[in-house]
Amino acid sequence: MPRILLALAVALAAVPACAQQIPRIDVTTLDDGHVALPAPGSTKPIVIVIAFSAKGGDDSGAWNKRFQPIYTKDSRFDYLELADFQGVPSFIMKMILHGMRRSVQEPEKSHLAPFYAAEGDWKTLVGANDKSIAYVLVADPSGHIPFQTHGPATDAKAAEVLAVLRKLEH
Repeated sequence: MPRILLALAVALAAVPACAQQIPRIDVTTLDDGHVALPAPGSTKPIVIVIAFSAKGGDDSGAWNKRFQPIYTKDSRFDYLELADFQGVPSFIMKMILHGMRRSVQEPEKSHLAPFYAAEGDWKTLVGANDKSIAYVLVADPSGHIPFQTHGPATDAKAAEVLAVLRKLEH
């Protein structure tokens, strides 16, 4: 009997990690495209890179540099960068968006979206305790998260993300 209880306790302890789900979000990309997550009817996994500050945006840009050659040629997965602008006054936001649209080139514009709400949900999900770095999630088509990492893009971290994406294809 104790073994059964121990096995049950271990199984229940593992549930929250497996049951992590991306928050529902509706955003407009820099090229005025619309993205809703989790995407209804999607059959593709998605890589989501989240920046909570301009410094975190530097990491996010480095992740994009690594994945842009892949997501522009490989349609088996989606890629989205989210930039947190919750609380930024609207008159300042207009200037920031204008600058971003001028400086960001295609195809990145269609994969970069500011978000203005649910910051706390995203921070809790990724365990964001450092706003100066990027947070990276891999989610299956239903929005469940089998993998996440954070910080600067490295060969090792990019390889882990790609390995998880390959597993989700099967």
